Amino acid sequence: MTNPYKPIACSLHDEYEIAIMHKKHISIKWLDDNGEHHTEKVLAKDILVKNKEEFLVVHTHDSAQDNKVLCLRLDKITLLEL
Repeated sequence: MTNPYKPIACSLHDEYEIAIMHKKHISIKWLDDNGEHHTEKVLAKDILVKNKEEFLVVHTHDSAQDNKVLCLRLDKITLLEL
C-alpha cells in the first residue's frame, strides 16, 4: 500500500514546468516505492496526472539505463537542482 499523495508547492511545480519547457537536464533525488533513495541527472519531459496524483516524466542518461523513461510521483522527489 502506498502513501496518499501530498500535493507539492505551486512554486516547485512551476520549476518542473520551466525545466520541461526549456528542455533542461535536472538533478533530482527521489524515494522509490520500496523507500530506497535514488539520485540521477535526467531530462524533464512532461507532467502527468493519474488518479489525482502528479508524476514527472523523465528520461535518464545513465550509461547503464540509457534513455530509460521514468514516471516519478512529485511528492516522492526529495531534491531538485536546476
